[in-house]
Amino acid sequence: MRNVGGNLVMSTEKHLRLVLVTPETTLLDEPVAALRFPLYDGQFGVLPGRAPVVGRLGFGELRVSTATGVQSFFIEEGFVQVKGLTVTILTNHAVVAAQLDQRAAQDELESASKLVPTTDLAFAAKFRRQARSRSILALARHPH
Repeated sequence: MRNVGGNLVMSTEKHLRLVLVTPETTLLDEPVAALRFPLYDGQFGVLPGRAPVVGRLGFGELRVSTATGVQSFFIEEGFVQVKGLTVTILTNHAVVAAQLDQRAAQDELESASKLVPTTDLAFAAKFRRQARSRSILALARHPH
């Protein structure tokens, strides 16, 4: 939406601009038709005309629809801002789905499963490691 003469008007633009940033680099800065990504409490999708929003990212698949097809990334925590037609994702870690290491994720899952937590905090950490590893495995087995 944009303000035109005091009235809110739905944007007629067909593309969003996605900026995907990690501490090391800007991985993407390009037009996209739509995207879906994990927030800490569930999946979130964005199409052109979306109202502004700021959210905390979880971990999982960032799925991006572009003019040339669909791209998938594994992203891990951070923040997202949707403002106008720009979607900015600031994440601690992002990897192209096709580059995920299935064996390393399986090893991490097995290692996390062997942990014997004795506190609530340790139990939560074990659960998070297992969920993260399972998410990577699922995406590595079936990159989109």
